[in-house]
Amino acid sequence: MPKSNLEIWGEEVAGKNNFVIEKKIYQGEYYSARKIRNVIFSGIYKNNPAVLKVYDDPRLSDEATSLEKFNKQNKSKILKAPKLFACQKISVHKGWLIMEKLSNGKFFKPPLDKNEKEEFLNIYLEYLKNFPLAPFRKLTFIENLPANKFHLFRIYRWLELSDNKEAEQVILKNNQPILIPDKFIPRFEKGCEIIYHEFQKRKMIWCHGHFKPKEIFKVKDKKQYYLTDFAHSKMYPEGYELAFIIWADCLMGEDYHKKYSEWKKGIDEWMNMFQKLNKDVLKIKKFSALMRASLIERILGTILADIAATDRPKEEKKKRIKLLYQLFDELIN
Repeated sequence: MPKSNLEIWGEEVAGKNNFVIEKKIYQGEYYSARKIRNVIFSGIYKNNPAVLKVYDDPRLSDEATSLEKFNKQNKSKILKAPKLFACQKISVHKGWLIMEKLSNGKFFKPPLDKNEKEEFLNIYLEYLKNFPLAPFRKLTFIENLPANKFHLFRIYRWLELSDNKEAEQVILKNNQPILIPDKFIPRFEKGCEIIYHEFQKRKMIWCHGHFKPKEIFKVKDKKQYYLTDFAHSKMYPEGYELAFIIWADCLMGEDYHKKYSEWKKGIDEWMNMFQKLNKDVLKIKKFSALMRASLIERILGTILADIAATDRPKEEKKKRIKLLYQLFDELIN
């Protein structure tokens, strides 16, 4: 398979900065295998095991600064983040970082069982105590939007992504669309209506933006963890992070071949745990309504961006959408 332009650039960055590449360990996509957004190499930097991450992401990213800010402020003895050795920001979308390589452990792997969920939630509480509450930079125009309009802006952007992908199938290949209009559009309109009204008076908060199982590295035989991937730190509506955990662990991480009742068990576990978390710690008013709307936002985003706009096989898309429709219908009834 030929190297992507980003991988070739990463090799050039490594050569100019005395980073000795051992191997490529990860490649991130922007909803399509044709759109590579980051590449990560493992290697050696100044005699230290390290990783080099190069990125060119359509979304704004200031990962190096966010990582540095967290490391300077963090007082936790349990939750750490990789050390930053070197970096360069080419633009608000493109740049590179050389960071500490994590070893002697492993990342959490979704879907999590009940015990893993409890462990993960304890890490989340540690994160809440130590992550900066205030932005470290001036906010973008989009981040200044009210919470309801912020959500809708992103949803309509994903709608355009999925429509472009669907157009390839319908117009160029004369295939049936994955999203049947009379099944999707009424749900889309209802979901947007719920999101608009629920988030009208909800606040925006500064957060990591990508707190999920695959971003938490657990050190073997130690009660110590590392939080990774600070590329998504920005303002989000309250409730987003909790729904994002469900998205990563269940909507995307669970086996989509399961029957709906089995597939949904993990979601119910999280929702019950979050209710207790809110009662004991968060104290957010009308929490059930917030979680309902936040999960609806994740369902619409998953259908549009993570399924319809991607290169996933057709049968997988259909099965995933069927499960998500069932969950959506249950939430609105």
